Amino acid sequence: MKVRELIRYTDRLLKGRRTRTMLICILPVGAELFFRCAEAAVCSLLLYFGDREPISLFGSGDPARLAVTVMSTVLRWLTAAPLMYAAVYRLYGLTAERCDKRRESFSRILLRKCTFRRSISAALWTRTAGLLALAPAVFFGLSAFGLIHDRMFADEFFVVVNAVFLTAVSLMMWLSLKLSFAAVPYLLVRFPKLTAFRAMLYSVRLMGGRKRVFLRLIAIYLPQMLTLVLLPYAVTRLMTAFSLSIDIFIKEDEYLETNRADGGERKARNSGKISHRRKGRIKAAADKA
Repeated sequence: MKVRELIRYTDRLLKGRRTRTMLICILPVGAELFFRCAEAAVCSLLLYFGDREPISLFGSGDPARLAVTVMSTVLRWLTAAPLMYAAVYRLYGLTAERCDKRRESFSRILLRKCTFRRSISAALWTRTAGLLALAPAVFFGLSAFGLIHDRMFADEFFVVVNAVFLTAVSLMMWLSLKLSFAAVPYLLVRFPKLTAFRAMLYSVRLMGGRKRVFLRLIAIYLPQMLTLVLLPYAVTRLMTAFSLSIDIFIKEDEYLETNRADGGERKARNSGKISHRRKGRIKAAADKA
């Protein structure tokens, strides 16, 4: 898939709908940034009014810091995940040219019970799998840091090098898995009967060998997303382009499956010779006649 053609067709789809689509796509990002900033603001208040050092906020022994983190994370999941699902739902009507999807209001999509249930379930599954995939990188990273901090680098040189290498490899595998989960909200919308767990597995299979398209899109829109002025514009184009690419990926897989099925049927027709047992029956009937 050529990214330039994908971007060109995305701009064509957004023509005349850019402002309305931008308001929908910026809501999940806005909710994510809001709770991130709220967490940082509460931590700043703890430092200002409390008798503690800044380094204490990064430890796990501070109950106030832990409570703020847990509350912020839960609220972020409860708001950002349904907003992302509703936004992807509207984008599906745009990229797939589904009139029934575009006609339904954003608020009605957001307030459905299935929206909250499926989006939050998918968020829990993907984040749990991401944490499990990140565990090896944390283990090897802490091992390398401990050896370097204890000044055992000279004595355990090969152990430290291996630990650093395994940390880098584990981080790359974790990033690859996180990119594979990017299609989960889009698959939940396109397949309403698909469970969140199966959507996660399907996303990994669908994105296999196709993550470069998403990386190229991010690389193109990342400079714009780093500026607050162009952030809504870049997020809208990125989400729309990725929604369109998911449609193309699904159609490619369906086309390949159809070709495989047709090839199997064609082979069966060409090789549909009469079996030995059937030959015997026909020959016996001919002799009797």
